[in-house]
Amino acid sequence: DPVLQQAFVHMVDAAQQRLIVLIGAADWPQARRAADAYRQVIARHRDLFELTDQVVDRLESDWLVPFQRHRLALLTAHDEAALRNQPAQFWIDIAMVKLYSPFSGPKVGAWQDDPFGLFSAWVQARAQETPVRPRDGRLFVSDAHGAYVVMPMTLRAPAFSIAAQQAIEPLLQQARQAAEKAVPRAEILQSGVVLHAAAAGTQARQEISTIGIGSMAGIVLLMWLTFHSLKPIVLILLPIAIGFCGALSVCSVLFDKIHLITLVFGASLIGVAQDYGVYFLCQRSAINEPFDSRQLLRRVLPALLLALVTTIIGYMGLV
Repeated sequence: DPVLQQAFVHMVDAAQQRLIVLIGAADWPQARRAADAYRQVIARHRDLFELTDQVVDRLESDWLVPFQRHRLALLTAHDEAALRNQPAQFWIDIAMVKLYSPFSGPKVGAWQDDPFGLFSAWVQARAQETPVRPRDGRLFVSDAHGAYVVMPMTLRAPAFSIAAQQAIEPLLQQARQAAEKAVPRAEILQSGVVLHAAAAGTQARQEISTIGIGSMAGIVLLMWLTFHSLKPIVLILLPIAIGFCGALSVCSVLFDKIHLITLVFGASLIGVAQDYGVYFLCQRSAINEPFDSRQLLRRVLPALLLALVTTIIGYMGLV
């Protein structure tokens, strides 16, 4: 269903830009004081964060405007089943009770707009899905350990941008330190896609560095142990450097950025790319008679082509 697919994509895009922070303390005043200190740090960076934690004084009808347009289709599962199974008199009785009884429960809008209370029941069901409630202009939740200020934020920068992650993480750490300075025993809980993406990105960069440096060090060591000369090492590293610079140039021309997974594949290809030079040098060292480099290349070319084809098949399988 294209409409459902579009709605799902919109929901995911919106959710990945959300960042939720809970700042707790033993009592509500301390939690508010710690939240104020945290908020002061974040509020100075409007280019990165959009704070939506303030509960302003608005009429209930204003909050429900987006839902009012669709109120005829917003039903709880219980009410939907009752509409299918209960007779007309059942609904007439409910409408009369809601019209004349002073204790018919909370109402959303005028009676003639929702005589059976279906939309009101849906709104109440949504409200019961979360324990978060407004309190003193903030969002409040509590448990056995204390009270918490709920601070929802929306990131203005893409959550999967490495540059954004590198800018956001220090600010969150600075805000945490400010809250803990204001209330030493404050508890700060943070959740959001950007935090997981930053942790995964840091781990990936470390693994790339480890694989790349390890592969290069292993190549240099093996070349030295095999040929006892610097010249083969240079001959091996030179085509790798040329290939790296060429691939980087092509990516920079065709794309405005290079994805992290591209660097992962590039690091894994270093160990493969150096094999071709090794085959050539090993054949040269094994021949005692005078030879021409072009003749030697034609001699080892079938083996090099076979290695190239099998490597391409393997990577095409990954694709």
